Amino acid sequence: MASRVGNTVYASNGSKYRLTQEIGSGAEGSVWTLDGETNLVAKLYQRELPSHQIQKLEAMCQLKSERFLSIAAWPLALLRETSLGKPRGLLMRKITNCSSVHQLYGLKSRLKTFPEAQFPFLIYVATNIARSFAVVHEAGQVIGDVNHSNLLVAQNATVVLIDCDSFQFAQGNAVFTCPVGVPEFTPPELQGLSFASQRRTPEHDAFGLSVLIFYLLFLGRHPFMGSFDPQRNEIRMLDEAIREYRFPFALPDNSPEARLPGYVPRLGDFPQIVGDLFKRSFTRGAATLGRPCAKEWVAALTTLSNSLTRCSANGNHHYFTGAKQCPWCRAEGAVGFAIYGFKVTVVHDPTFNIVTVWAEIETIKPTADALVRPSTQDLVNQLLPDPVISQVVRERRRFRVISLAIVLGASALAVLFLQQIFAILAIMAALAIARHLWGKGSALAKAFRDEFKDATSEQQKAGAAFEALSKLSPAFSTEKQKLVDAKTEYHNLDAMKAQRRGALERDKRQRQLQLFLERFRLEDEQLPMIGDKTKMMLYNAGILDAADVEKWKVDAIKGFGPKRTNSVMKWRDERERQFQFDPSKPVDSRDLIALDKEFVSAI
Repeated sequence: MASRVGNTVYASNGSKYRLTQEIGSGAEGSVWTLDGETNLVAKLYQRELPSHQIQKLEAMCQLKSERFLSIAAWPLALLRETSLGKPRGLLMRKITNCSSVHQLYGLKSRLKTFPEAQFPFLIYVATNIARSFAVVHEAGQVIGDVNHSNLLVAQNATVVLIDCDSFQFAQGNAVFTCPVGVPEFTPPELQGLSFASQRRTPEHDAFGLSVLIFYLLFLGRHPFMGSFDPQRNEIRMLDEAIREYRFPFALPDNSPEARLPGYVPRLGDFPQIVGDLFKRSFTRGAATLGRPCAKEWVAALTTLSNSLTRCSANGNHHYFTGAKQCPWCRAEGAVGFAIYGFKVTVVHDPTFNIVTVWAEIETIKPTADALVRPSTQDLVNQLLPDPVISQVVRERRRFRVISLAIVLGASALAVLFLQQIFAILAIMAALAIARHLWGKGSALAKAFRDEFKDATSEQQKAGAAFEALSKLSPAFSTEKQKLVDAKTEYHNLDAMKAQRRGALERDKRQRQLQLFLERFRLEDEQLPMIGDKTKMMLYNAGILDAADVEKWKVDAIKGFGPKRTNSVMKWRDERERQFQFDPSKPVDSRDLIALDKEFVSAI
């Protein structure tokens, strides 16, 4: 609508604005910036508005409040293209620096759009979504068309509801229904019905809210994806699974009606209150117990947020402390890439100097080199004899001399003067006395012998310990080599970073192409022979957008067939032909940020 540039539009509040630039367009209308207004935009419809829609929008403008304005792009005033003309648009607050919620729960898109987002961030976003639903419902209104396109997320985890003019709105006895809806967010009781004729309730919104929360907590997977029909031997289409309340996550893993990849989290990976709310949302229990309202989700998600633990194997993973293992490690092992971003907190020390630090490291020597084993003689030379020893030696010698004298004297007397029998008796008596006196002399040195024995044992133990310490030298050398390698890597950081930066420049075309193709998500496309069931087959094979499409991946899908393969490949090729490389465009800032963080964390 280039002809509208510079046109003046007239607001129902008496103000007038000049259109400056079209910043968005769709089948319904276009969005324009306004001259001199940084916080307001104009939404202009393509077609003339019917009277009932004008009444609805007028009523919505009258009901605007601070609470609505804090969580939604709520209509502020009707806009006319002439001062007396019919309303053709809306005045709304400008929403900036936000992305669609599917950019957050998508595995690959999250790493680019929310590069630092970790699981706690997703919980905060889910909680804020529930709070925004609560604001709408407390005001007596219903969103109606809940889907991933009418909810934006900011980098600080706040959320904004957009396309509010499609809400079901009530004022007094008048109810303006919501004429549109998306099947994957539509509850079972409304599947296949005409939305325009249905008066929806917060209970219907509750289904869509639970789907959004499930997407965020379960790696971007729809809660009804993976419902299998054993009789037909095929995956059920989403609308069929929803209509029949076939929530596969409520079934045992070995159930023939569940086909869930091993890497996808299970309800048991979350607190019981979270699993119970999902069961109430997606099983037939909703008919009797009612689906959880937004405030119930706020309480349950707060419980989850307060019961997280950090994974010991990966500090970027946070999971429910009651889970048996980290579900995100399991998922990353299957998909082959990081599923959560990383945050680096660096404390710079201006006094750090690698030369000084290395000099201190060099002063540390191996334990064996620092020890000198003294000789036994050197230790003996340091000892002073106990003065008691000389007295003990003299006493022991006296007892031994007396013992020998008694034996020798008795032997002489026996030989010279006694008969044979008496001689033998005399000698035996002398030997007994001598033995007693000899033992008495030896007993005087027992304490010294025991002390010597203990000292010898301690010396042997010390020798063994010294030998063990001397064997630590190889371990020291290994650790020292690690530090040498780290020092070399530190000195090469600038060169390594420049090399990686150069690689980003060389791969700029391929990177631009990849980012371009990632904009085209399969779930938003209408392809020949590719229905919801086929999209689920592609999704399970890790093909979410045009950048994922590779022939070998598609060929590996069992039962996909050549015709459907050609349809997907043709779509991918058509998108690639639309790509235009811009060599003047700098390297993507997100890649540079990731590179800077990687090298800052290495310093």
